[in-house]
Amino acid sequence: MQESHLHHKRSTTTGFTLVELLVVIGIIAVLIGILLPTLNRARRAGYQIKCSSNMRQLAAGLIMYMQNNRGVMPPAMIDDSSDPNFYPDGWFWAAELMHQKYVGAPNNIKAGFPNQYFFPKDSVFLCPEATDPEYHAPFKGTSAQNIGAFPADPANSIAVFGEAQNPRVDGQDPYGIVTHYQLTNIQTGNTAGFYPSGTQMMPFMYFSAKQNGKPSGSGIGAGMGGQLAFAPYQRKITMVKKSAMLCMVAEAAGVNWVMGGPGYAPNKVTTDGEDNWMAGLAARHGKSSNKRHAMTNIAFFDGHVTAFDTKPLSTYVDGSGSGGANLIPQSMGVVFTLNQAR
Repeated sequence: MQESHLHHKRSTTTGFTLVELLVVIGIIAVLIGILLPTLNRARRAGYQIKCSSNMRQLAAGLIMYMQNNRGVMPPAMIDDSSDPNFYPDGWFWAAELMHQKYVGAPNNIKAGFPNQYFFPKDSVFLCPEATDPEYHAPFKGTSAQNIGAFPADPANSIAVFGEAQNPRVDGQDPYGIVTHYQLTNIQTGNTAGFYPSGTQMMPFMYFSAKQNGKPSGSGIGAGMGGQLAFAPYQRKITMVKKSAMLCMVAEAAGVNWVMGGPGYAPNKVTTDGEDNWMAGLAARHGKSSNKRHAMTNIAFFDGHVTAFDTKPLSTYVDGSGSGGANLIPQSMGVVFTLNQAR
């Protein structure tokens, strides 16, 4: 009987060596290093497009408001006050656009929750590259906390609520909007904002309770009611002669962003040897020639939105060495006062 011999083939498993693993990891790291900046740029470009879309919707809402109110421009803000006042709870442009249904957006306050704000992830009033209000509590928007020392200063990206009384004096359900955008406005109280003779005629007005009865000798009536009835503070769309040139809505935090504070002349701020005359204009997108600047979206009175580098605007000076929003020439592609839009 022939003996059969069974031959068993040994199976061997070959794995990666340490050197091979390190090479693969190194290649992956290089690819990540190459792709991440590209992905980050694409993500930020998407954010800028989203911000631009937000601002187009806000501009459209403002235009509809003016059309429905015989060309009268809305106030940027009216302080709440106890004196004779048609708006005892105040007025904030963003909240009114939402409340009067010119812009679709969620209400950021609720009855029974005073001093609290609620932030849905998607709101046309929130810029995706600004500071998320869930991580930094919003401010009213009328203090130095909301105006930076230069456009890329994080202070310019804090959300603000303007006026949001909860509960309301007039008995209505409370409503309010937290926003990363502001209207091009100047505070009442000085001849600089008078139409048609003022040197700083912004298209919108902020009616400040601190300026009741001012300027003295101007014929203005008492209290907030006197301010609201004062003819030189009235603004109508017919005053805008170049709608494709005049800034309507800007990326900014502070209500007084145009002047860089509550004054009536541009506030120059010097940082690292650079003078900024529009330090409250928020630089949130892309890059500029230095870290103090970036791109900003601006919405115009004809409804279009364009991105600008903040550096040429904020550092602009005329032949006399002066700068500021009131001096920006039309050759820059945008102006900020009714004076310059003629």
